Amino acid sequence: MSFDGALARPPRCILVNVASGESIECLFNPTQLSEKLQVNWNRLAVPGLSHQVLQFQSTANRQLSGVEFYLDRFFAAEQPGDVNVLEFRSFLRALTVPPDGTEDVAATAPPRVLFIWPEVVTVECVVASVEFTYKQLAVDGTVLVYAANVTFEEILDTRITSEQLREAEL
Repeated sequence: MSFDGALARPPRCILVNVASGESIECLFNPTQLSEKLQVNWNRLAVPGLSHQVLQFQSTANRQLSGVEFYLDRFFAAEQPGDVNVLEFRSFLRALTVPPDGTEDVAATAPPRVLFIWPEVVTVECVVASVEFTYKQLAVDGTVLVYAANVTFEEILDTRITSEQLREAEL
């Protein structure tokens, strides 16, 4: 009887810089994921009517808000390969500014990122915000443990219908 399946590491969350093709695997999967969708309505006040009339305007971009990535230098040292936890910070920061060589207005934006959490969600998005919390520092000031709290916002280039979303769930 083999227990290889029980010992196999579950798939990890991956971030891909769509512009450069560079990707980075997360040290730990986030412990939770919040997906937010907001429907925007125009509120029309009709004189003499007892209530506001709601007129559909649009659906806001899907957000993955407050995604926390936990990075621990001690855990990383036990992993195969040369895992540098500060490389993940640099990767995230690079997703917040335009790449080198962009000159026209349309291209002068931070790169898109492909957020892939196998079996959970895959979404093309941008980094809307990132916050780093340094939780443990060495005596010499070296970062040992930190968390990156990121909000991703989906980028859609085409119109989506309710039927398409229903089919995607099947």
